[in-house]
Amino acid sequence: MLGTVGGQNRMDGTVISDAVNLAARIESMTKVYGVSLLISERTLERVDGGDHALRMVGRVKAKGKSEVVTVYEVFEGDAPHIIELKQQTLEIFAEGLKAYFAREFAAAERRFGEVLAANEADPVAQRYRACCAHFLENEVEEHWTGVDMLE
Repeated sequence: MLGTVGGQNRMDGTVISDAVNLAARIESMTKVYGVSLLISERTLERVDGGDHALRMVGRVKAKGKSEVVTVYEVFEGDAPHIIELKQQTLEIFAEGLKAYFAREFAAAERRFGEVLAANEADPVAQRYRACCAHFLENEVEEHWTGVDMLE
C-alpha cells in the first residue's frame, strides 16, 4: 500500500506492506549474521541468471507470520580474498547447514570448523559453530526447527 501520512503541517509518502516489513527485518538480520547484505529467496528468484557470489545462511520467520523464508548472503562486495575463501568453502558450509538443520550438531560443528580453518573470520560459520557447541551441551527443544525469529 502506497500512501501519504502525516498531519496538517507535515506530509510524507510511505509504503506499507508485508514485503516492506520483511525486507526491513531481513536487513536487521545482517547484524546477527555479521554480513553486509542478505536477500530473501523471493529476491533471489528475481535476480538475473548471472553467476553471483552468494550462499544460503539461514531460515527466518517474521514475528506474527507463519511463512518461513530462506535468506542468502550476497558477498560480491567483500574483499577479493574473502570472496575467494567463501567460494572455496561453499560446499563445506552447505554441508554444515544441512547437518545443523538435521540436528546433527557434532557433524555440523566439524564442518563449520573446517570452514573456519580456511577462513577464520567467517562470521556466519562462527555463529553456527557456537550454536552447535551450545546445542551439544544443552538439550534442544522438542519443537526446535533452526528457524530464527525476526523481531
